[in-house]
Amino acid sequence: MPRPQLGIGEYGTIGYSRDGAKHVAMARYRDTDGETRRVKAVGTSKSAAAAALREKFKERARRGGEDDITSESTIAELADRYLAEKLAEDLAPNTIHNNRRSMENHIKPKLGKLRLREASPQRISKFISSVTMSNGPGTALMVRSVLSGMFAAAARWDAVPSNPVAFTIPPKLEQKPIRALNLDELVRMRELASDVFAPFTLEQRLVRANGDVRRLGGQNRSRTTLDIIDFLIGTGCRPAEAPGLSWEDVHLDDELPWVKIHKQIVMVPGEGLLRTPTKERDVRDLRLPGFVVEMLRRRRAEHPDAVIVFPSERGGGYRSPRNIATAFQKAFAGTEFAWMTPKTLRKTVATLIDGQSGSAQAAQQLGHKSDTMTRRHYIEPSRLPIDSGSVLELFQQESA
Repeated sequence: MPRPQLGIGEYGTIGYSRDGAKHVAMARYRDTDGETRRVKAVGTSKSAAAAALREKFKERARRGGEDDITSESTIAELADRYLAEKLAEDLAPNTIHNNRRSMENHIKPKLGKLRLREASPQRISKFISSVTMSNGPGTALMVRSVLSGMFAAAARWDAVPSNPVAFTIPPKLEQKPIRALNLDELVRMRELASDVFAPFTLEQRLVRANGDVRRLGGQNRSRTTLDIIDFLIGTGCRPAEAPGLSWEDVHLDDELPWVKIHKQIVMVPGEGLLRTPTKERDVRDLRLPGFVVEMLRRRRAEHPDAVIVFPSERGGGYRSPRNIATAFQKAFAGTEFAWMTPKTLRKTVATLIDGQSGSAQAAQQLGHKSDTMTRRHYIEPSRLPIDSGSVLELFQQESA
């Protein structure tokens, strides 16, 4: 008759042997992964060795199999297992980087040695508060999000009865007022940008050279930053999506010229600039206004062999979105637009479209799944007083 299989968490007959002055107790044990293994323990006597062996069985039952995450696992062990799971998914490189940074810089140093069963909502709340105090609410929100994902996975693995992070209060970020450009401001900003970024004409170069033709040499200003500004005005794209645009996604010869937006450029520490799917992995086809069509046709004629529409000036590689933001900061410093960033143009497009076609159309242009986010973060409220006077005046007429 074959030996009957042990049930999960069961052990077989304990056998004994000697190892010098010590007694050794050994038995087969079936772990929670279904594998039966030989487990042994030592003691000063047979009974002490048997007691130590039974304690080992209890510990294995609490901890699960060889690689299981259980209530006795540490938060550091959970972090490693969770990150390994994320690495197996098709996630954006920045997402992986942010998860790893939150774990290594905050979660592991402060919570890593705690057992999962010890991670109460109160302890987690105190930890998140400490991150808020030391690193600000933005970092604390990111850390809380990663920690919540970790414990949601632990709950799926039956290591905790529920996610303790769900019972904590998220840190509050200061909601800055939405600020966009109106049409008059947009025109003035574009004129100023042209003064700063447009290449010098021959006449301008002669003036700069004090009329000395011999001093006309040297590299002229690149028009690329100005072209990026026009592209952002004409599409409402994210600033990182403009340098991620390739010519294969530009369709200028169709009856209604359009572009496909589905890539962006991101800086990943340790890896450099990468061309990745858009932030929300949305893919949107956008019709182009005439001034953007003309700009792109000019660029295609000037750079017929280029792959990327707005490459870096150095070597033709990817252009960093951070460099675009730095160019804005330097160009508009000391002007009425010193407050503006490349993202302001995205808000401007959303606000202008909302004024003409509504927030739903603005959301589609920006690539949002609904207009809730668009209205909350991108559409500037009207600067005009609320015009309900004509309606409210009816009260006076009726009461007269």
